[in-house]
Amino acid sequence: MSHETEEQYRSIFENAVEGIYQTTIDGRYVRVNPALADIYGYASPEDLIANLTDIACQLYVDPGKREAFADLMARQDRVLSFEARVFRRDGSIIWISESARCVRDAAGRIRYYEGTVQDITERKQHEEKIRLLATVFDSVADGILIVDPELTVQAINPAYEIMTGFQREELLVRPLVLFAPGSHEREFVDAIWTTARQAGRWQGEVTSFRHSGDAFAAALSVTSVRAPNGVLEHYVLTIADISQRKSQEHQIRYQASFDRLTDLPNRWLVCERLEEAISRAQRSKSKVAVAFLDLNRFKQVNDTLGHHAGDELLKLVARRLRNCTRMTDTVGRLGGDEFLIVAPDAADRSAGAKLVEKVLYSMAEPFSVHNQELFCGASIGIAFYPDDGETADQLLRNADLAMYHAKRNPENKYVFYDGEMRERSGFTLGLESDLRRASGGNEFELHFQPKIDLAGNRTIGAEALIRWRHPVRGMVSPAEFIPLAEETGLIWEIGAWTLIESCRRLADWIRRDLPIPSVSVNLSPRQFQDARLVGFVRSVVESSGIPADRLELELTEGAMIGDIEKAVTILNGLKDIGVRLSIDDFGTGYSSLAYLKRFPIDTLKIDRSFVRDIVRSTTDPAIVGTIVNLAESLGFDTIAEGVETQEQADMLRQQRCTRIQGYLISRPLPVDQFEAFLGNNVVPA
Repeated sequence: MSHETEEQYRSIFENAVEGIYQTTIDGRYVRVNPALADIYGYASPEDLIANLTDIACQLYVDPGKREAFADLMARQDRVLSFEARVFRRDGSIIWISESARCVRDAAGRIRYYEGTVQDITERKQHEEKIRLLATVFDSVADGILIVDPELTVQAINPAYEIMTGFQREELLVRPLVLFAPGSHEREFVDAIWTTARQAGRWQGEVTSFRHSGDAFAAALSVTSVRAPNGVLEHYVLTIADISQRKSQEHQIRYQASFDRLTDLPNRWLVCERLEEAISRAQRSKSKVAVAFLDLNRFKQVNDTLGHHAGDELLKLVARRLRNCTRMTDTVGRLGGDEFLIVAPDAADRSAGAKLVEKVLYSMAEPFSVHNQELFCGASIGIAFYPDDGETADQLLRNADLAMYHAKRNPENKYVFYDGEMRERSGFTLGLESDLRRASGGNEFELHFQPKIDLAGNRTIGAEALIRWRHPVRGMVSPAEFIPLAEETGLIWEIGAWTLIESCRRLADWIRRDLPIPSVSVNLSPRQFQDARLVGFVRSVVESSGIPADRLELELTEGAMIGDIEKAVTILNGLKDIGVRLSIDDFGTGYSSLAYLKRFPIDTLKIDRSFVRDIVRSTTDPAIVGTIVNLAESLGFDTIAEGVETQEQADMLRQQRCTRIQGYLISRPLPVDQFEAFLGNNVVPA
């Protein structure tokens, strides 16, 4: 070889990008180029040769790889693209691809190996990434489709086949058909692709369909994929079947808006429709009639024949009321045996009279309940927009007052509201006067009803309940004076006394080491809407010295509906203090999931109406289970109120609701008896 040729080979050896080497058969490097030293992390070829003296043990992550390499060389005289993981000098691991051949002497004996090495770490990482993506693509629960810019299907995953029943052979290399026929306007579909193309992504809910033709609700995400130069290459679609979730949401919305016994709109929905009727009447300068109906002798039916008979009677009444009204009218159940009829476009009082006379005529016919004929008339009060009130609340209140006058005089089956009805009876005026005097707190006292966790067989808190011990009338029912306090505005003073006294008692129990983790206090809707609330609660908690998280405030669903933004602000203000928040009577008001997830609530209190019949009802256990699942998904606790029997407690346990409150544990107790309860802490097994 000429000197010039030798120099050329030396230059190639020294400047090659690939690593080049010669090694002995027993695994020592004889000659390496700078590229190999760099690949393995050595300062120079000499550094590598001096320090890497045992290829099998020092270089290969799996020493057996050297044996496999030598075996191939012996059998084939050469190896191409032999891949292995190796250690660099700093201990890090890389992938290499090695090609080598045997160099033999004249006698055919192997003198040494010589070959080249490439660092393929980046390629192997890319392959692993592709493998993982392929695994995700094949195993993810959501359906995935990949389409080209012309919306031709390029790939689908198994989950989409399972979800829809389509086979990939039916869809690949064909135009994408994703939406159920007639389910979406063309403008909506075009907007999806425009948004995905321009903004990079679109997300929302759509209606897709299965191979059978059945439509289903789906959550769709469309993401655009572009090349490095910005050219659109593909769209990636992920689709999830949310039909079950939508069904559950519909069920909850229905339960929030309709009375489960009669299928009539509940108080919230009928009041909403009344407000809508008022808005239309304002524009059209027309009238709206509101008829408040209360059944006569209903309590007697319940007491004599039982609640099942009472429930059946209510369903029959609801059916007759619907048959007496127009399609444009709304019939709703407010609760108990109270119903409301909203009649838009009522011309005058005669039109209202015709409506209620038709109702009363229908009610005069006997009801067949459990093979018995029952007669159950009604007392009806009527109010008109705008003559008797300009808001739904005013009309409802005035129609209720007119109904009260009709009920007081059995000869009057129905009564129109008039302004003189605002003059209260002597008893009511006297009670209001006494309530104003008592609002200082001297005649009030607190009773406490324990809350129990059956799972741990322990007391977890108590609800503070106000009682009025009148000096003449004796104990006055909260059902009498709380609504009066709300109406007269005295509820703030009474509620303030309740909160202060509850915190004072809790502080005393904490000092005495009584086992009472928390005390809950009810907030009325008027208290909740009062601008002073957050500051007042903060001052009471601080002055009492109790840990804030041992006070729980209970609010009804209705108290928070209206101005949602204001409600969220108030709730966040209370949470900033550190107190716990509970929704009382959950399931009887309007619990939109869109709102519920925004409320910083700790506990959902399952209403007693779902507990009362949970043992014999086919739907109440499912409703309770749904509420428990909803609470868990939102991070809330649950507690059931009104638990009176062990069977109810056992059924609640089956639905994973172990926190209960009710007569099974204890009635509301005066302070001394409640302290004795804490001392005994007797909980049913």
